[in-house]
Amino acid sequence: MAESLFDTQSPLNCPICLNLLKNPVTTTCGHSFCMDCIKRCWDLGAIRGVYSCPTCRKRFNKRPALGKSKVLADILEGMKQEAPAGPGDVKCDVCKGRKVKAIRSCLVCMASYCQTHIRPHLESKAFKIHKLVKASPNLQQQICPQHHKALEVYCYNDRKCICVVCMGNQHSGHKMVSAAAAMAKKQEELKIKKRDFIQKTNNLKKEVYQCKKAVISYKRSAQAAVEHSDKIFTEIICSIQKRQAEVRENIRAQENKEVQDAENHIETLEKEICILQEESRKLEPLLHTEDHVHFFQVAKTSRGWLTCS
Repeated sequence: MAESLFDTQSPLNCPICLNLLKNPVTTTCGHSFCMDCIKRCWDLGAIRGVYSCPTCRKRFNKRPALGKSKVLADILEGMKQEAPAGPGDVKCDVCKGRKVKAIRSCLVCMASYCQTHIRPHLESKAFKIHKLVKASPNLQQQICPQHHKALEVYCYNDRKCICVVCMGNQHSGHKMVSAAAAMAKKQEELKIKKRDFIQKTNNLKKEVYQCKKAVISYKRSAQAAVEHSDKIFTEIICSIQKRQAEVRENIRAQENKEVQDAENHIETLEKEICILQEESRKLEPLLHTEDHVHFFQVAKTSRGWLTCS
């Protein structure tokens, strides 16, 4: 949809469709139209054989040739490239219809202007004395609510901006300078303070950097100490484990020797027990016999248990 400025007197609006000019062309009488609009208008006129300007009604003997208006086309193209005002943006006070983002504000006109409408302030000598600042949404705050004059003077006594009328009233006898001069002086002081802040910030950053280096150094030293202690304890543990294995081996060897000796002795004792038990068994009949001849015959052939005197 074509955009409209809602201003029938605007040279950027087509007098036929009332929208912003599209492919603007200018007739010999100096009026501009959309190329399609004027063509349709003259197509209807061709039926009657009459060609006239829709604005001034000037008649032409034959259908005029249309040439594109480069100046208007460039202006319209520039307007299309200008960013529309978004939320929080300062809007141009001159734009109608689509509000374009303002780039500068005038403290004399108390208005804000987009790139297109600021041109008179930049090009005309009549506006050279006007004070342009960055587009501000608070222009009304720069007007004295009592005298409706620009707050161009700074009162040191009351520490606030006043207008020229206020100077001769309640601020009579006070120390005053232009607000611009006071701001410039204060900005110089703030620049010095800012430099101090930057210097202090840089010093603190250096200190932080040194602290970070120290932390890294501490961590590296601690890590090295941990690795060294781990190595020492590992060697100690290995030595202990080796000695433990040797002690265990010696104990087992001594155990095996003692056990073997004990088992050999037990075996000898058990054999002796068997012999004694066998001999004891042989004595059993002698203990219960009543035949003395037989008793002595058996005793004589025995291992010498009985010796007769």
